Amino acid sequence: MSIYHIDGNSLTLEMIGRIMADKEARVALSDEASARCRASRAQIDRWMERDAPVVYGVNTGLGNLKDVVVPPEKHIEWNKTLPYPHAAGMGEYLPPVVMLTSLLLRANVLARGYSGVRPELIERILSIYNAKVAPAVHSEGSTGLSDLGPLAQNVMTVAGLDEAKAYYRGNLLPLREALRLAGLAESFTLECKEVLAQMNGSTMTQAIAVLAFLRFEELASGIEARLSSGGELPEFYEGCREVIGFTKGVLNRENNISCDNPLLFELPEGGYEAVMGCNCSNTQVGYAMDMMNTVLAELANSLYEKAGGGLAKSEARHLLNKIKTCAMQVSADSIPTKGGQEDHVEFSFTAARKFYYAVELTGKLLAL
Repeated sequence: MSIYHIDGNSLTLEMIGRIMADKEARVALSDEASARCRASRAQIDRWMERDAPVVYGVNTGLGNLKDVVVPPEKHIEWNKTLPYPHAAGMGEYLPPVVMLTSLLLRANVLARGYSGVRPELIERILSIYNAKVAPAVHSEGSTGLSDLGPLAQNVMTVAGLDEAKAYYRGNLLPLREALRLAGLAESFTLECKEVLAQMNGSTMTQAIAVLAFLRFEELASGIEARLSSGGELPEFYEGCREVIGFTKGVLNRENNISCDNPLLFELPEGGYEAVMGCNCSNTQVGYAMDMMNTVLAELANSLYEKAGGGLAKSEARHLLNKIKTCAMQVSADSIPTKGGQEDHVEFSFTAARKFYYAVELTGKLLAL
């Protein structure tokens, strides 16, 4: 059995690929990351005292309730109810492999120590990942500014809340039944800030983008061989390589970023400061996904020319048209949300989903 340790700083696409390919792989939290998390969590515990300053999301409500202080004795109850109003979604469920990848990525994000969660929470997420219990999460319900809806459904799985469902060994089951069959505790108590730390951010978009890119890399050598079968590669291919390399760099960096609010930063004189920022936005990934969809359309055009005649050519044309549709960018379609409070919403979630779909189509086209 191979054990991979995450520390919040060194999770690469290659490592994710190795973990996914290894059926015996187990992922654990590194000792160094555990110590960092315990240190920042101690500050959260201090802020739970009655004479502590008001810190958004730690001892207050959220959104319009940001100025309402939540008493320490109410925090367990508050955190148990918090996922429900956010866990909105519709449409078919995302593939289980996407959901498992989102758990791995979120555990790594929290392992950085800036989110102020207990190591026990990260270990709970990893235990669900290692048991291959995949949260059932609707495919529609995120603008991509922050994947609140899909991630709230993930939170319900981690906590073992009512109404949640999960995939286990190919079956869609009530969550608690799935957890029980996997030999895991059916519930886990989330404490102060631990719902917000899991729910706020762009991890679902990142999971979709990472899996699509890894699949694209599997196809890349076949695509290159096919396009160069008549001699030299098309002139535009060097431009494609540039975009592919850029996208890989973006995804590797975004695997190891903190994407919730507020974040805790250690002060020189001791203690921690809570800092708010637009950490949940995934603009750069949305832009990269739109560019990759353009790259796929270019490659698909050339693959189409290599397709045989008759039925194969007709099928290739059908696939090509679908891939071209995916190349219609969405990142610039920024529609304000939350009554105008969020003024830039780049729809990176949709861009990533389109890339995921376009890669599947490109694989079929290559097979022709």
